[in-house]
Amino acid sequence: MKILFLQQQPCIRTLKYAEGLRSTKDNVKLIFAYTHKTLTQFYGYGDELFDKMIKLEKKKLTPQIRKLIYTENIDIVHSHNAPDFLTLSAIEASRGIIPIIHDIHDLISIRSTPYGTLDPKSHHVLEIERRAVTECNGLIFVTSGVKDACESAYPIDQKPTLVFPNYVPRRLMPSALRRKLSEIFGEIHIVYEGSLDSVNLGGHYDLKDIFKAIADQEIHIHIYSSKENPDYDAFADGNSYIHYHGHLGTKKLLQEITQYDYGWAGFNTDRNKEHVDTVLANKVLEYISCGLPVISLGHKTQQEFIEENGIGIVINEIGELSDRLREEPELNEIRSRVLECRQYFTIEDKIKQVLDFYKCFI
Repeated sequence: MKILFLQQQPCIRTLKYAEGLRSTKDNVKLIFAYTHKTLTQFYGYGDELFDKMIKLEKKKLTPQIRKLIYTENIDIVHSHNAPDFLTLSAIEASRGIIPIIHDIHDLISIRSTPYGTLDPKSHHVLEIERRAVTECNGLIFVTSGVKDACESAYPIDQKPTLVFPNYVPRRLMPSALRRKLSEIFGEIHIVYEGSLDSVNLGGHYDLKDIFKAIADQEIHIHIYSSKENPDYDAFADGNSYIHYHGHLGTKKLLQEITQYDYGWAGFNTDRNKEHVDTVLANKVLEYISCGLPVISLGHKTQQEFIEENGIGIVINEIGELSDRLREEPELNEIRSRVLECRQYFTIEDKIKQVLDFYKCFI
């Protein structure tokens, strides 16, 4: 099977797909066509997972994709958003000859804040999203919440769909778990890893008030940022319960955070509640892979995942946290369940779902 991936800027989700597909016994050929940087240029690795990496010129997308489809004998196109324009170019290029799968990482129409340069109030942006969603042959969603939002907005009830979260590659799973800081020093230690926002006040990564509310309950919060953030570094100064550790590479990060008691996955919903309610944060699956129970605020999709799998707790208000963390019988049961199931949320374990989805079109 020859698969053409399309994406403006190749991302970690597509890299995970490639790792999963390479782990199977199926004879899969992977070609990645993009317009910005390659995976290796952007992340330092990843190009080696693909048979070819081909840069497209933005002014000639449709004819270039059409040529690729024919010269490479492509069986299926797997196009990733956002933005959505590459899916439209693929639809026009294929002329119905091969199936076009549209993978929705982010549904722009439910955002209140911009996604990069994409304005969720722009008629042009929303029309491209509508056409990509409704004219493709099949849809893959990063969460059930994105699927629900898409079904509410567009007539897709007759279209084949798959929900496929951002599972963790097996190679990143810590092979051994460190001794807990709480066993050595006492008190509870929670970790947050991921994006931080010092610019968009009220955005979902504006987390200072949340971190302070945790610290005010004499619970330690350890922060690892996806990019260095001097503002949060300064914010942590002078508070003995807030610890800013900066940025670490993913493999080292996942090993290091095994020393904490819980992983934090609660976001600011002042401006983007509708979007946040559709999210299952990557960090949730990463915490599980590290043996950490997850703590979340009541974000709809995330809450459903946590409760369905029994891998954490959900609180409605930050002020409830210290009381919930005293419920030892429930927490001990959750810890045991996370340790038992952490190897089952890997991309290698789940990738057959994607292959089976491809095969229903061929």
